[in-house]
Amino acid sequence: MNDTVHTSLLKVLWPDGSSPVGQQVYWLLDGARDPEIASLVRSSGLEFACLFGEGLHPRLQAAAPYLVQLESGAPASEQMLQRGWGKAWGILAQARPELSLAQLRRHFKKFLRVKTADGKELAFRFYDPRVLNVYLPTCTNDEFTTFLGPLAQFIAEACDGASVRLFSSEDDGYTVQEVALTASKLDR
Repeated sequence: MNDTVHTSLLKVLWPDGSSPVGQQVYWLLDGARDPEIASLVRSSGLEFACLFGEGLHPRLQAAAPYLVQLESGAPASEQMLQRGWGKAWGILAQARPELSLAQLRRHFKKFLRVKTADGKELAFRFYDPRVLNVYLPTCTNDEFTTFLGPLAQFIAEACDGASVRLFSSEDDGYTVQEVALTASKLDR
């Protein structure tokens, strides 16, 4: 990721800088996208939770989704964003500061399985930005509200990380906004 994209992404994630009163930023990472994600998360020093739980077989643990709370200006957060942005590692979410990692983990776990029309249960890899970018625009307002839950918005990379899609709730429904990650486009 080049410096312009990195700086622009940080402005999207933390518009108020490192202010502790702003939204908390979480990255729901797909361990199956890169074999180093699980070890990177576990050695980061950042607060995290595996959506599948603990005590997993090592191969499943390596491919599991991880919810990581990113911190503005933290070297581990910067390193993760530098390494994974543009590679469909996962989706970002902004949440109110009073929500805990455990509460968000419980919310996300509800969506790991879906049923087909004929009753088959399937894994739903919504934490893949390529999936989220297709799924969310098909949702009704009620479906989107349920999926968003306690979150302020979802952020998914688009165009191989050159832009982001912001999915947020509005009084009369929800909005999808695409923002190019260049300095001139962010100075709205």
